[in-house]
Amino acid sequence: MNNHFGKGLMAGLHAPYAYSAHHAVNFCSEYKRGFVLGFTHRMFEKTGDRQLSAWEAGILTRRYGLDKEMVMDFFNENHSGMAVRFFMVGYRLEG
Repeated sequence: MNNHFGKGLMAGLHAPYAYSAHHAVNFCSEYKRGFVLGFTHRMFEKTGDRQLSAWEAGILTRRYGLDKEMVMDFFNENHSGMAVRFFMVGYRLEG
C-alpha cells in the first residue's frame, strides 16, 4: 500500500518551488495535499511567517483543485484564526 500523502509531504519539504497546475495533474489528491502542507511548512520554517505560509497554502490548494476544508484543517488545529483568514485570502486570490 502506498503512502501518497507522506510522499507528497516529503516532496514538498524538499521542493525549491511549488509545482505548476499543469505538473500537479499527474498526482492524486492525497499526494498534492501532502505536497502543499510540506511546501508551506518549509516556507514557514524559512521565513517564520505563519500568515505567508497560510496564504501560499490557500493559493496552492485552489491551483491544484484540492478540497479547501481538508487543507484548512491543518491551520485550524493550531487554533490560529489569523492563519485561516490568510489561507482563505490566498484561496480566493487564485480563483
